[in-house]
Amino acid sequence: MTIKDEVQALRVQIKEHNYRYYILNEPSISDADYDVLFRKLEALEQRLGEPIPSDSPTEMVGAPISQAFTPCEHIMSLLSLANAFDTEEVQAFHQRIAEMLDSDDYDYIVEPKIDGLAVNLRYESAVLVSAGTRGDGRVGENVTDNVRTIADIPWRLEGENIPDVLEIRGEVYMSKASFQALNQSQDLAGEKPFANPRNASAGSLRQLDARITAQRKLSFFAYGVGMGGKGWVRSQTELFECLHGLGFPVQDYRLFSNIEDVLQYYEAFKTKRSELPYDIDGLVFKLNDFSLQDEVGFVARSPRWAIAHKFPAEEALTTVEKVIWQVGRTGVITPVAVMLPVSVGGVMVSRATLHNTQELQRKDVREGDQVWIRRAGDVIPEIVRVVDDKAHLQRLPVAIPDVCPECSALIVQEEGQIAIRCSGGLSCPAQLKERLSHFVSRHGMDIEGLGEKLIARMVDEDLIHDIASLYDLDFSTLATWSGMGEKKITNLQQSITASQHPDLAHFLYALGMRHVGQTTARNLAEALGTWEHVRDADEAALLAISDVGAEVAASIQSFFKEAHNIEILQRLCDLGVRPQTCVVKARPKDHPLSGKRVVLTGSFEHIKRSDAQQQLRDLGAKPSGSVSKNTDIVIAGEKAGSKREKAEALGVKIVGEAELLAWLDINHKVATKK
Repeated sequence: MTIKDEVQALRVQIKEHNYRYYILNEPSISDADYDVLFRKLEALEQRLGEPIPSDSPTEMVGAPISQAFTPCEHIMSLLSLANAFDTEEVQAFHQRIAEMLDSDDYDYIVEPKIDGLAVNLRYESAVLVSAGTRGDGRVGENVTDNVRTIADIPWRLEGENIPDVLEIRGEVYMSKASFQALNQSQDLAGEKPFANPRNASAGSLRQLDARITAQRKLSFFAYGVGMGGKGWVRSQTELFECLHGLGFPVQDYRLFSNIEDVLQYYEAFKTKRSELPYDIDGLVFKLNDFSLQDEVGFVARSPRWAIAHKFPAEEALTTVEKVIWQVGRTGVITPVAVMLPVSVGGVMVSRATLHNTQELQRKDVREGDQVWIRRAGDVIPEIVRVVDDKAHLQRLPVAIPDVCPECSALIVQEEGQIAIRCSGGLSCPAQLKERLSHFVSRHGMDIEGLGEKLIARMVDEDLIHDIASLYDLDFSTLATWSGMGEKKITNLQQSITASQHPDLAHFLYALGMRHVGQTTARNLAEALGTWEHVRDADEAALLAISDVGAEVAASIQSFFKEAHNIEILQRLCDLGVRPQTCVVKARPKDHPLSGKRVVLTGSFEHIKRSDAQQQLRDLGAKPSGSVSKNTDIVIAGEKAGSKREKAEALGVKIVGEAELLAWLDINHKVATKK
């Protein structure tokens, strides 16, 4: 891969992470891992030596706003802060400022860096008129109604000499106490808990119903100004005094005249962070004098006069009592260290994942070892290192199991893969709830009335033991459950009966074979015709099928070699489940969508989405359920949400229902809803 190719790949990857962090509030990597990617992109762009486009993540702030909210423009850009991770980087920051000012006679103000969500509050004639998230730095999401529910933010400013238009910048956050209370209520309601206070505060502020925001007990610290601020006050310390006088909460801060004192304060503060009632992830160092800030200026996405010195993840020492093997919902078997409980960053930790067998062996964790642990990204507990002593060497290494600890099916490890997996997919109790939800899904057997909660209860109360149990269900027991009336049970019976003769592609997809998604299932069905032919296909026959490589072929063969799976399939057959034989229709080769990867999103007025997907396949297109850089076209209907936003971020072509109907009409196959 050339440097240019690597730069392009990193830009796409980081944009996707920005989208998950800023729009979905569901980051898939830690802040530390994100910073590694970001810095790698910066270095490669410098090596490439080409002009950096304005849409590169290194030139942008945040991510494009969600279409779920109306835009809120900031009069002055709300930029992000550059990060420093060690003393050398802070010294370099200080040196750049000293060279630009040709002096070292200036003060730094130091304040904690709150781990929350930046907002811009606009006051006109001292009245709050709008509140927006950071967004891309210029335009954010209008969250005014939600912000009005935060008690720390005044609706009207009381005081003298307040500018006619004034932008106040600050951080919306959730205290540790509020976060704990929120997750307790999520647990009681059977909802997914939030990973950390930052995700919780971002998700709470971006609710479409302000009443939900009000229940979440958000807080606010003011730290800066935009429009109207620089002529109003002359320094950051003066600004804090004015903000406090206007009724805004502000954090404790310190003023220093040299960088050595700043760094000493940082080292001392690291030990105090767990004592705070809210999360911080570092300290912010700023030039105090606004006139000097103006002289130093900005780069594309951040001010030159400020930097965030991030904290390392906190560590603690404890003892590994035992290592257990945990079976995930998809069959991946993971080693987990069970430890003596210890406080890390104010949170009691007693378990830490060891991720996989390779990581277990690399760290050489053994039962009885003393280990240093930390919360990666201040969230996920992980073992950093083992205390290397004589006692460690006398302990036996942890044995890797040969069979699944839940169902005793053989453990498999695909070539080139690190993860080990349970091969008893259809019968393993650890995977059962997830397997059942997948089996009954719309693209699987399409059994209506079986939601996740009902499935979970059926499994927990031993009413269902595997997917075949659905076709031998004791409806008389269901009738005794609250919420299961006669009509609901009748509809469920009819839906289960109607699913007994599914489309072959849907049946193969419903089985949940690893690497077999909707497209591969359809290719298998069209190439082999019956599920028995799929079961009996050898490697050569599988490899001859489109989109089936060696890894997919091995997964399919492994699935049908497992005795537990064959037993379940036979039971399905005995209970009347007989997939239809697949008959392939001739496909035109000259259609404009032939071979194109197409994603449908939103609702359509004149055609069902499932019908449209089938007709697109008949035309030779390749419908997909997710948007990526390989997507050719996104067809967006009404209320198209995150998929459309992602397509816009990636520059994928977007068309509407009219274009879809026109394409289908070429083949005279337009279907309408009745």
